[in-house]
Amino acid sequence: MSKKRKIYNPLRLIRQLVAVICLLLFVVAFADWGNGTPTIDQLHTIASALAGWQFVPAILSVSGTTIVLLLLLTLLVGRIYCSVLCPLGVAQDAVNTLRNYHDKKAATRFAYRKADNWLRYLVLAVMALGIATGTGVVVALLDPYSIFGRIIYDGFRPLVQALNNALALTVGDTFGRETVSIAWLSSIIALGTMGIIGAIAWMWGRRYCNAFCPVGTLLGEVSRFALMKIDIDTEKCNSCGLCARKCKSECIDPKNHKVDPTRCVVCFDCIDVCSQQAISFSPIKIAKQNSHAKVETPQANKSVVGMSRGKFIASIAAATIPATEIAMAQGRRRGKGDGKCNGETRPVAPPGARSLSNLHAKCTACHLCVSKCPTHVLQPAVMEYGLQGMMQPVMRFDKGYCLYDCNLCGEVCPTGAIELLDREEKKMTFIGHAVFNKEHCIVNTDHVECGNCAEHCPAEAIKMVKSPIDRRTYPEVEKALCIGCGRCEYLCPAKPLKAITVKGYRTHK
Repeated sequence: MSKKRKIYNPLRLIRQLVAVICLLLFVVAFADWGNGTPTIDQLHTIASALAGWQFVPAILSVSGTTIVLLLLLTLLVGRIYCSVLCPLGVAQDAVNTLRNYHDKKAATRFAYRKADNWLRYLVLAVMALGIATGTGVVVALLDPYSIFGRIIYDGFRPLVQALNNALALTVGDTFGRETVSIAWLSSIIALGTMGIIGAIAWMWGRRYCNAFCPVGTLLGEVSRFALMKIDIDTEKCNSCGLCARKCKSECIDPKNHKVDPTRCVVCFDCIDVCSQQAISFSPIKIAKQNSHAKVETPQANKSVVGMSRGKFIASIAAATIPATEIAMAQGRRRGKGDGKCNGETRPVAPPGARSLSNLHAKCTACHLCVSKCPTHVLQPAVMEYGLQGMMQPVMRFDKGYCLYDCNLCGEVCPTGAIELLDREEKKMTFIGHAVFNKEHCIVNTDHVECGNCAEHCPAEAIKMVKSPIDRRTYPEVEKALCIGCGRCEYLCPAKPLKAITVKGYRTHK
């Protein structure tokens, strides 16, 4: 009896090609490599635009068109977003491919597994609550796009910088040398997350996506009603179970010839591996869909916090989109004036953030803005903003200062946490003000002339005034003119404490 010739499915090749392109674009963007090179800068621009098509940033920026298009894509072909557009999902597929290359038998190490519905809906509820309350740290720790951004920027970027410096030593300064900088808290979180998700992908494929990722859970519910689905023809199927052993989502039940659409990421691996051509990706007729719709749904999971799954998902959808505006309004009421944050600290948020409440409500700490900052003044926060703003971008004037006519952070921000200001508006945005401390000034301590701060102030907010007491010339800050760019603090030669420091405003002026 002749064996049926296997026909390779071109859909899988196309999906893999597009997924790899998207992944590489994000890697180049977050690794902060090649800035100033025209070709690489073009790739950065494309990657920044692609970031706007990530699901959570689209919700936080209240981008109705993007959300509708992503939902329509899911209603058409299922969760293909997770295997093409989501960089964290594609990275897990890459880890799985490496495992299969390392061990050929590992390619068929999977088996059908019941869905962890209680965990999926719990994490989704926590994510929705984080968005609704403007708790940035919760969203940052759960959003797959932001997790990937931190893994690349905080985890791999220092290695890229070290490699760049090694090349500079080898072939000359054509490459340019960079100071290897590490944000320790973000790096520890990024590397720890990478280790956990990487280990799960190495052993169990897409289990993280289908048991923990809130975006996967939400899109999975939408994909129940998808027009195109993976379908098994029972007349052709010989029940070999190879499709289930190949499925990295562990969602194919070979005994009942069913595929769970809420967990299927439409990778087309099952189609490619089936020698009987019994698996297809095609429109599902209504009658057939109803007969296949009885995918395992434990009784205990039919209610989440006293409501049906449908009402639960609907409540999340209703809450998330306007939630950021509500959180921002509440934050504005709480944050009027220039009150102190965390006791004596006054952190400075980047121009375009508008206010700390807006930043906390919309920022997912993906660090795309941090990677693009040309002076590296933007750094991941530790506890400058408190727990709710952990890892969000903060101005660190010991690292650099905000360029007077630069608005790159607003150009790349996908969530609206940092709005794009035109250069003239940016120059007139007051994010903080400088404060002079005579005790630390070298004019007072070392009895030398300085004036560095006044000389380099782009807003001409600092004047040198002679003291009537000791007849020395000290800087004097005109608060009404100071925009808080931090150039004076960065260039101040006083050590270990700066003689002039910038205090941030809760609400920018």
